[in-house]
Amino acid sequence: MWMPIILVCTAPYVQSCNIITGLELLRDQNTCFAEASNKATLLLERPNIFMAKPACQILPTTIKEKEMDI
Repeated sequence: MWMPIILVCTAPYVQSCNIITGLELLRDQNTCFAEASNKATLLLERPNIFMAKPACQILPTTIKEKEMDI
């Protein structure tokens, strides 16, 4: 499962940035990137948005049983 993520900034300063995520998980990477890109494009139409960078994160389906010592 993939989660759409968008980095949104209202100014060229890191303090103005926030990360927003989608409300739904998507089945494949291409669908996720298409959804995130479409939403980022919509955000950029607003005059107060300086940057909107789309991304996706895969969510693992397995759980690690034991931590490894490094």
